[in-house]
Amino acid sequence: MISKVKFKQRDAVKIENSSLKVVIIPELGGKIASIFRKDKNFELLFQNKEEFYKTPEIYAPFDEYDAAGFDDAFLTIDKSSVMAAGKNIEYPDHGEIWSAKFDYKINDETVMLKYNSKILDYSYKKNIHLQGDRVIVEYSIENRGKAEFPCIFAMHCLINCEKDMKLLFPKGTDKVINVHKSRYLGEVSKVHNFPLTSDINGKHIYLDTILDSSAANEEKYYVLGEIKHGKCGAYYPAKDVTYNVYFDNHKLPYLGFWVTEGGFRGDYNCAMEPTNGFYDSIDTASRENKIQILKSGETLKFKIEIELK
Repeated sequence: MISKVKFKQRDAVKIENSSLKVVIIPELGGKIASIFRKDKNFELLFQNKEEFYKTPEIYAPFDEYDAAGFDDAFLTIDKSSVMAAGKNIEYPDHGEIWSAKFDYKINDETVMLKYNSKILDYSYKKNIHLQGDRVIVEYSIENRGKAEFPCIFAMHCLINCEKDMKLLFPKGTDKVINVHKSRYLGEVSKVHNFPLTSDINGKHIYLDTILDSSAANEEKYYVLGEIKHGKCGAYYPAKDVTYNVYFDNHKLPYLGFWVTEGGFRGDYNCAMEPTNGFYDSIDTASRENKIQILKSGETLKFKIEIELK
């Protein structure tokens, strides 16, 4: 069942079945603002702490806004300067999409969202529907221009943290690389064993667990190299809820992980971030030769499935 609703003073669309209730805000990048498991009374997504959403402009700093729910980070994560179509183009902080106003229509039980870029000649479409315990998001990003351009897509899906939660990294993960200076993991580019490693003081820590919100800490690291399986997520034992993300690891071959344990604005959330670039900025991903180049006339298609059971 699909209905139009108000969510924190925004026009929104609610999709609901016997298991899940999902809220989408088309005018805020097609943000998925809520994924709620009905029988377990469980909200997956970190919520906007205000009673309303501010309206961002295209080049707005991401951290000055809600930083909540599931946004798409595209064309980049970090603000980047890029040569494309024979000119210098600024890619906004966390990309163009999160601040974009999407057109949408409802077709049967699917919400179909579309946006045409203001800074490059591409169209961005995503279709969202429910299938049992899963939210299915299908993407189609078409370069309609004459020039190719580099781009990073990252699933910026901020989920609620609980101290006893267990992080579920892709099967075969045995090393991660730190990309954010840390009082535990040390300098950028430091490689750690996974899940058990040692912090900079030699103390054993498990990277598949979460610190308490009082830690006032934040981390960002990636699985080292390309992932072997397109599945990740988290388990919440207190509610006996499992969150799984399924994706094509050939289309999204890298996985970042972000967590704020009270360190960023006091927030307590984390994100598994399947992505097609390593890592975060166009400059870095280009230097590493781990980036998507969307050629003229090419369409990037992929699907993300979120399971909550």
